[in-house]
Amino acid sequence: MSDIHVRRGETAILDRVEGELQIGNNARIEASNGKNVVVTKGIYLEGKAYVNCDLECDSLESKIFLSKIKETSLQSNRARLELTGRYAGKLEVNGNLTVHNQLNVSHSVRVKGFIDAGDIDVGGKVQADAVKCGNIRVGGRVDIQNTFEASSVNVGGKVAALGKVKIGDLSVGGEVEVGGGSITGNIRVGGKFVSRGQLEFGALLVYGKGFLPGGCKGRKVSTFGKLEVEGNITCDRIEVGGVIEISGDCHAEDIEVGGKFDVTGSLFVSDILEGYGVVEVVGNFESTKLRVSGKLTATRIIVKEAADISGKLETKEGLKARLMTVYGGSRCVGVLIGEMVEVGKSMDLAYGGAGINWLIKHHAILLNQAMSERGIWPGRGMARVEDVYGKEVVLGPMCRAERIFADIVKMEEGSAADQVTYTAEFKMDFGATVSEPPKKVTELPKPPF
Repeated sequence: MSDIHVRRGETAILDRVEGELQIGNNARIEASNGKNVVVTKGIYLEGKAYVNCDLECDSLESKIFLSKIKETSLQSNRARLELTGRYAGKLEVNGNLTVHNQLNVSHSVRVKGFIDAGDIDVGGKVQADAVKCGNIRVGGRVDIQNTFEASSVNVGGKVAALGKVKIGDLSVGGEVEVGGGSITGNIRVGGKFVSRGQLEFGALLVYGKGFLPGGCKGRKVSTFGKLEVEGNITCDRIEVGGVIEISGDCHAEDIEVGGKFDVTGSLFVSDILEGYGVVEVVGNFESTKLRVSGKLTATRIIVKEAADISGKLETKEGLKARLMTVYGGSRCVGVLIGEMVEVGKSMDLAYGGAGINWLIKHHAILLNQAMSERGIWPGRGMARVEDVYGKEVVLGPMCRAERIFADIVKMEEGSAADQVTYTAEFKMDFGATVSEPPKKVTELPKPPF
């Protein structure tokens, strides 16, 4: 059978079309075998089309169809030809739809079964039980009940894919809800992002609100809105410009916080945490390196290498690091344990400036201003600490400690301590004070952990 044109409002009973199929507005297609219609070339829609069977074709599209040709005479005696037309294209399929190449419809596509297509470009809405395609671009909304597989997804409004997804890049202007699966590329959502099942993701950027269940794994999370994680999460890099709340444990390679980061479980960072905002960990926190210029709270903190504190640190059991620097104006609540502990050092003006995301840094500046209004002065003024254990402890000018236990202790001008216990050397500059006479011992008491 060669090219076929089904006229407006007609019903055509077809089997295999060896050519093109043009479907008029409000026309219907039925299968003579009761199962499917196969079109070897393209299908063209003139308006709304109903297909009551499976449909397979090379391509499917809607074009501008001429509806009026008008010739008018002007005063210049020149003829003008007016061509008026309309964009059309609305398809309903009571079955499955297979398009080997391009599916391009201006209005909407509704398929009761699955859509298997090369690329999909729809101006309005797509509805299907399942979708498998290359690139899909939809101006309005996508509703998929089961599986959704695509190389890239670009939707202006909303995506609701309630089953498992397997997607490359995802860009949505409004809201996204998926049932779990994998989105391995970049995820950019202007409004709300929700995954109901475990999700493996690439780079998730949330401007509005986001929700992830426990057990998700990703390469990167960046949020300038709010992200809630209901359970444990593993992510290589986390950037917090807004708020992230994790109701479980968090494992990451590095974390940068300019807003607020809450973890109700424990936090494990294999490289570095840079906290320019507020970090609150209910459980323990372990990291290789730590840099804080905002606020950090945890039950116990263990840092394998260097910990730099400029702001407020609160622990129930203490902080342990190989090298520790507490900058001027900082406040540490809890025991400090380290090989080298320096309290009251002036902070380098470049501290925290290199490499930090500019918007996260902006959030951090606003937060530090608010902290200053409450009497916390990161990098300036007197540093206050409680008990300190170390091989060498230096208490800088105008700084205060409770008890110091170290092999070597140096107290600079204007510093003060309640008690000093040492084994090798004790130096005290003019104006430094110790409430009790310093005590030299052969063995120091062991730190809490």
